[in-house]
Amino acid sequence: MLYRLGISVERRHHTVDVSCLVPNWKGARNVALNTKTTDSTITRLLRDCLLQKGRISLAVVSLIGLGLSQLALPWLVKMWVEGPLTNGDADIGGFVATASIIAVLIAVFLFSSRALLASVNQRFLEHLRSTTVAHVLSLEPETVRRYQSGDLMSRVFQDAGLLSGFVQSLLKRVLGDGILALGALVMMAVIDVRLALAAVLLVPLLAVIFWAIGTVIRRLAAVAQRRMGELSSILQQQLQGFTTVKGFQTEEFEDRRFADTYGSYRREVILAEGWTAALMATVFLLATLAFVVAIWFGSREVAGGSITAGSLLAFCLYAGQTIEPIRRLAETHGLLQRALAAGERLYQVLDLEPAALEPARVSRPAGGCSLQFDRTSFSYQPGCEVLHEFNVDIRAGEQVAIVAASGGGKSTIASLVLRFLDPVSGTIRLDGVDLKTYSLDDLRRLICVVEQRPFLLNAPLVDNIRYGSWDASTASIEEAVRLTGLDELQRLLPHGLDTLIDEAGRDLSGGQRQRIVLARAILRDPAVLVLDEATSALDSEAEGRILDDLDEWLSRRTVVLMAHRLSTISRSPLVIVLHDGEVAAQASPAELSAHNEVFRTLFADQLEATECRLGNRTSLSG
Repeated sequence: MLYRLGISVERRHHTVDVSCLVPNWKGARNVALNTKTTDSTITRLLRDCLLQKGRISLAVVSLIGLGLSQLALPWLVKMWVEGPLTNGDADIGGFVATASIIAVLIAVFLFSSRALLASVNQRFLEHLRSTTVAHVLSLEPETVRRYQSGDLMSRVFQDAGLLSGFVQSLLKRVLGDGILALGALVMMAVIDVRLALAAVLLVPLLAVIFWAIGTVIRRLAAVAQRRMGELSSILQQQLQGFTTVKGFQTEEFEDRRFADTYGSYRREVILAEGWTAALMATVFLLATLAFVVAIWFGSREVAGGSITAGSLLAFCLYAGQTIEPIRRLAETHGLLQRALAAGERLYQVLDLEPAALEPARVSRPAGGCSLQFDRTSFSYQPGCEVLHEFNVDIRAGEQVAIVAASGGGKSTIASLVLRFLDPVSGTIRLDGVDLKTYSLDDLRRLICVVEQRPFLLNAPLVDNIRYGSWDASTASIEEAVRLTGLDELQRLLPHGLDTLIDEAGRDLSGGQRQRIVLARAILRDPAVLVLDEATSALDSEAEGRILDDLDEWLSRRTVVLMAHRLSTISRSPLVIVLHDGEVAAQASPAELSAHNEVFRTLFADQLEATECRLGNRTSLSG
């Protein structure tokens, strides 16, 4: 079992079923994308709930049965008071049997409604969270980067969690309590129309109160949930930079930053709860006063002989059945407003435009692909270009190194070729075809970028190696392990390739982590391989051995090396020097070392060390 991902793995044949990586990924994404953003949040939530029509129908039947059973009890009391109790008849067996049957029905309907609502609720949450995660994975990095990762996590877990009571609030409270309250009003009218009309006059007033206070609660809840997203982001930043926090002794600052944000969150939550309490108290007060007035008026009617004592008792019981549901509806209204605020935040993510996926497939050329940058410019901020009319022509099967100062645009080039970013102007072509012509699926099968910071799963080593190449054969995996020098690590681990790797590879060295992602790239079998500081954590000797072992494999692909180490780029026959976003020079490493000042400045320390070693050798030989 691929840990924490739900991927079924067959170790012996190294096959994998990734269909359950995100439950019903395609279906969930289609549901999300077919939802119109013009629809109200409540409409969209109802639409998602109705994906479970069968269970909801059974729950509705149970709630109706529960309400009718509860309504039967006061009427039975009325008949008992006006019959055996008034007439002195000791034979009440029929009443006891009827009451017992009603009690059993209430118990059955109570159990079934609660169980069904719990099932609907959890499936509803699963659908929302799975749909959101699937949709986020369908987005492009540039879109996802608009949100802090902690905020996205808060929306998926915290905001979706606030929707956990939506089904229960909507069905059990609004429908179940609504049926009970409405049914009780009808029975009150059957007993005495005048008393029932007096109770109904409260309904418009209560509706105005619900609307006015509910609007305030919803606004406060939305602010509180934004604060929770900020808190999640702060905590994630602190955990990611934990060693920096400790090393620079900023614990007090980080503690204060978290506490200040939490203070804002606390104030908004308390205000929302205060308004909810005010709503509940107001509704309860009005309903109780109406109940007291009804008892006073009814007592006078009994004294005047207009109604019987049994009818008044039944009326009071029905009135009591309306007070508690109305009180719960007031509480539910506050919960519903917070749920709608959470739903709005969740649907904001679902409304983001996904990447356009096309079904076309392009076969991988045997000798790699050519890559051309034609007057390509890019800037993250207006007026601050990282690349300016960048012109480079890399032939198929060629190995080229690109060097620049830190922040000089190397990683930007890697993002451009995978279309994580698009140029502000100019064109990038793969085998003479504009990158924008390729489907993203095809493009990312042809080009593989190995980044400096490896992404590793808390999963067995073998699953980290074949991540994205689940159908890789045992022989292919063993070859990738051998070429990247992971066979030594395999021997040291207690269970070999099946050994569980810690989160983000924390139980491995930096060099071991980079070897794993290099092996992953080998299994990917790309036409163009971009190594963006992919061996920076390895020492020069280990790096040299790996690149020597990979030499024959690399010769069948187009390779772009990006590195700060002279020994790494010296392996490439052609080096492109970037300066101020433009090509300053392109030549062999030896020519650049001899004649190019930008290159010599970039590698001054390493060139000096190399020249010193050569000078010492010359002196010794002399």
